[in-house]
Amino acid sequence: MTQGTGSATSLLLASQPIFDRHGKINAVELLYRSETGLSVADVGEDVATAEVVYQLCTAITQRVNAFKVPAFVNVSAEILLSPHFLPLTPNHIVVELVERLQPTQELIEAVQCLHARGYRFALDDFAFKPSWEPLISMASYIKVDISSVAPAEVKRHKERLSHLNLKWVAERIETLKERDIYLQLGFDLFQGYYYARPTPVYGKKIPTASLHATALLHVLHQPEPGIDEIIALVEADPELALKLTRVANSAFYRPRAPINSLHGVVTHLGLRQLTSWVALFGLLGDAKSEHAELALTRAKACEMLAKQDALREQDAYFIGLISTAELLLGVSREEFLECLELDAATTEAIVHRKGDYGSVLQRIEATERHFAMRESGLSGEKDQLMTLYCHAHNTAFELLATLAAVR
Repeated sequence: MTQGTGSATSLLLASQPIFDRHGKINAVELLYRSETGLSVADVGEDVATAEVVYQLCTAITQRVNAFKVPAFVNVSAEILLSPHFLPLTPNHIVVELVERLQPTQELIEAVQCLHARGYRFALDDFAFKPSWEPLISMASYIKVDISSVAPAEVKRHKERLSHLNLKWVAERIETLKERDIYLQLGFDLFQGYYYARPTPVYGKKIPTASLHATALLHVLHQPEPGIDEIIALVEADPELALKLTRVANSAFYRPRAPINSLHGVVTHLGLRQLTSWVALFGLLGDAKSEHAELALTRAKACEMLAKQDALREQDAYFIGLISTAELLLGVSREEFLECLELDAATTEAIVHRKGDYGSVLQRIEATERHFAMRESGLSGEKDQLMTLYCHAHNTAFELLATLAAVR
């Protein structure tokens, strides 16, 4: 992915390849970068980790897949200890445990659980301190900063741990001489300026407001989403939690008594309505008013047409709304759908207009064009769809008013 022009691209992060003994790329390390020049120390490790993982999920997955190599990612202690950890399957990443982490019993147990789930770990900038011994048996990689440890000491530790199935990575290789020393020591992988400097990765950045919404939508579209997990994800985004609470208590839903708990919000709205509202807030956070109007009108029109066709209305509403991601976020539908991991039928409807719901979406999009061009004198189904679309357009104004009240 290369830098474009104008406002279409943003600095997402940096990527530095890791090479094998034959000079071929074996992996890439993803590094936090900010357009404002802020460092990891400035923003905090939790924010930096979340940002890098988010860009991996959305903006550069195709780049990493093209390499067909794992991505090494530094992960903060708080995220390691989080019950939700990372929205990535184990085959995507190698989790780097940096030396500044404190290997507490709680952290060791968290690593044990993640290791059992198939996650791979690299001990980064490893200094061979005794407190890290419990983690060595769960590591797939040991990364050694050659500028901080003498070769003789490294050799001694490498021989001591030779019984373990580990790959050894030499970091900060800057000269041919350094490369040769660690080749002779039997290291497997190499990283540093001698091979390649970190390369900035540019692309279209999905608004941060969509981060929690994306994770929540993924859970909501599981066959049997757990209420506790849904509530925990909503709680992780206080702004989203507040908005959903206001929606549930609004005149739009007219609750019999005030709802003051997230459990009450989830049960009162129901999973399908909750899914639609989460998608709305995730997609419409920074959208222009005219774009939001079109998105809501399309979603409502799809819902109304699905009802006529005896299809599931909320599914059609969701498909209509997600189909506007390119307009609202400035990224392709494919990119946004990739991080949602929806079922194949929903994805085919949105991307290729296939199936019953794809047909609904296609007919509504055709009606949008008639509406935009102020066409009149339509006949048959076209006229009926125009009437339906106008009704959906009016309903969208009411929904926008509700949204404005809860922002």
